[in-house]
Amino acid sequence: MGRKNLLAGLEDGELTAVNFDSATGGDAPRRLAQPTLGSRGAVGAMSRSLEMISAERRAALVLGERIAAGQNVVEIDTVLIDPSIVTDRMKGTDQDHTSLKELIRQHGQQVPVLLRPHPSQPGRFQVAYGHRRVRALAELERPVRAVVRELTDDELVVAQGQENNARKDLSFIERASFAATLEDRSFGRETIMAALNVDKTELSRLISVSRAIPREIVEAIGPAPKAGRRRWMELADRLGTRGADKAAAPILDDDKFRSRDSDERFGFLFAALAPRRPKTARPTVWTGDDGKKVVRIERSPDRTTLVVDDKTAPAFGEFVIDRLPELYRAFREEHRDG
Repeated sequence: MGRKNLLAGLEDGELTAVNFDSATGGDAPRRLAQPTLGSRGAVGAMSRSLEMISAERRAALVLGERIAAGQNVVEIDTVLIDPSIVTDRMKGTDQDHTSLKELIRQHGQQVPVLLRPHPSQPGRFQVAYGHRRVRALAELERPVRAVVRELTDDELVVAQGQENNARKDLSFIERASFAATLEDRSFGRETIMAALNVDKTELSRLISVSRAIPREIVEAIGPAPKAGRRRWMELADRLGTRGADKAAAPILDDDKFRSRDSDERFGFLFAALAPRRPKTARPTVWTGDDGKKVVRIERSPDRTTLVVDDKTAPAFGEFVIDRLPELYRAFREEHRDG
């Protein structure tokens, strides 16, 4: 299947209308309005809401202005709605969910979700995108304003991925997990590339990182939106070293780790698994029978370094260099039988 933008179909009048309210003429979407900060609102609490409204506004642009036609938007009871066949998001923080629910409570559902009729259960629906809005509306005991469209499984996951790309709020590891999950469910690479809007190279990178990091570690860390691709790839490399899994286990169980936010949990584990430089013994000094400190000796697991103090023993360094062939022959003779 080519990389057709399945969201474009939302502007073509190909939508299925269900539960249409003939008395009201449907629940046509309103234009998004920027809320004002009242004197009673806390600026810190509202800032997150403003960010969410900005994300909602971007999603509305993807849906297109023509979606405002009332017959294309319907209200559906949340008890009739099931999740998508593939999870694309990791569990968010309670604060994120609370902020979104309060935003919807105060200003209503600004952007419809996209649903499809359930392929095997008549009268029910599956979410293509808008899971968080559906959850918030369910807790508010409000119906969901939705666009309903017949979608194949491939079309559903492509629409789901494209909407997330438009919003740009999935982290790298969420995208990687989404890609690997789609592959596990036997979706073709072309479909997965279209859903994530990536080429073959980037898709292979996403899937390889998801495969390299155990699922329990990903779930323990969470989405870590600030970590980025490079650091997740580096974490995958670190987890591939000998003993890394045993080193990670107690960290995941540590209360200090669990109490941090997702980005901090990533940084905590990332630092804990950083490669350690081999310890080197402290330098020693060889002293001649005349009491002079002639040579400083430094040892590490893979080398021994002799540093001759030319001020203390002038020309001794040259003397040792000239004798190296003789010393090496004597060494080999002595260790020949070993």
